Amino acid sequence: MMDEKAFIDFLSKRRSIRGFKEDPIDELQLNKILEACNLAPSSGGLQTFEIYQIKNRQMKENLVSAAKDQTFIAQAPLVLVFCANPSRSIERFGERSQLFSVQDATIAAAYAQLTVHVLGLSTVWIGAFDEKKVSEILQLQQGQRPIAILPIGYENEKPKEKTTRGPKDLLHTLD
Repeated sequence: MMDEKAFIDFLSKRRSIRGFKEDPIDELQLNKILEACNLAPSSGGLQTFEIYQIKNRQMKENLVSAAKDQTFIAQAPLVLVFCANPSRSIERFGERSQLFSVQDATIAAAYAQLTVHVLGLSTVWIGAFDEKKVSEILQLQQGQRPIAILPIGYENEKPKEKTTRGPKDLLHTLD
């Protein structure tokens, strides 16, 4: 088991990468990423999210266009798009299933992002995109909603130094 210092160190070294080598991602690595997503907590254990794997060059180019011309999407050998699927929990949670499915997709994408890092791969979280265009490109079923795009590959750039607000600025204590 990883000790807390090693875990915090691991988190501190993860960076967003926007430049990727052409080297392919093998099925074993993809399966490890998917296993992590499968283990992610979800509302009622219903896993109200879907993951779409994009390998096709033209689809990646279409995603670039839908994501404000973030060209590095097309560079990545693997692109995963995480989508909320509230229909998986509507009977159980009603209106809240909309929110819960977004949370489930977000948590699964975060687990994927950390797994990518532990595998020696790199990614960047993309949330800036035209939701309608991405839905059309992926031909999503009605009710599904794209939440995050993760281009994944081997880094081909040096990561920038990370700046944050700091832990004390994040917490607000109410008495």
